[in-house]
Amino acid sequence: MFSQIISNTPIYVWAILGFLAFRGFKASVDRELALRSVVIIPLVMLGLSAHGIVAGFGTEPLVIAAWIATMAAGAAVSWSMVSDKNVRILADKGTVFYRGSWGPLVMMMAIFIMKYIVNVALHVNPALHTNMQFALISTALFGLFNGLFLGKMLRVLVMHKLAMSSGPVFTSSAAV
Repeated sequence: MFSQIISNTPIYVWAILGFLAFRGFKASVDRELALRSVVIIPLVMLGLSAHGIVAGFGTEPLVIAAWIATMAAGAAVSWSMVSDKNVRILADKGTVFYRGSWGPLVMMMAIFIMKYIVNVALHVNPALHTNMQFALISTALFGLFNGLFLGKMLRVLVMHKLAMSSGPVFTSSAAV
């Protein structure tokens, strides 16, 4: 059955996995990014999550509320973890410096695997589409992971805005 599931997986799913793995490995080393690059992965993850929720469970208000609530919680945690020790705004270059971390790869793979498992479970057992417990647990986990990405992204965008509007708050000349 496992080999049948793998062989029936659309090719684009493997392309998404490859893209996420590539981005995750790149995130493991110190790097400097343009601001637009800061938002790519959080928005891709948000899109994958939203698609999975709507395709799997529709727009049931309780399911959407669980997703939003856990997303807010994850964002609050992630927001508080961003500091000038792991993220610096290089105002003179208009870029963002990130310390390397395996965290993004782990989170991207967790979301991908979870989305894959949920999709397979829904395909194998269509009754799960209307199982509220399954829907709430799935969407709450999607929300938590999305929030972790979004909180960091939002904090970096605010840091960038402050640095660009008030001068070099965090600059490339600061010890990195």
